[in-house]
Amino acid sequence: MPGIQKAPFVVEVKAGEKAVLCACGMSKLEGRCDGAHKGTGKKPHVETFTEDKSLYICGCGESKNSPYCDGTHQSL
Repeated sequence: MPGIQKAPFVVEVKAGEKAVLCACGMSKLEGRCDGAHKGTGKKPHVETFTEDKSLYICGCGESKNSPYCDGTHQSL
């Protein structure tokens, strides 16, 4: 099920931060999970980061490298 947006969201995380990242592409929190995945069969990705970084989170819900963008949105 394709999400609302196609292009990826840029999410900034800090060292030590535990982030709950959207894997369905339907969250209204721009790359972070808001529970919109319920009923999709997809689950959010939870990760604790060891360094500050910028993440490119899939906005279409079709990435093979979910929750990270792999460019699939360019072919939708």
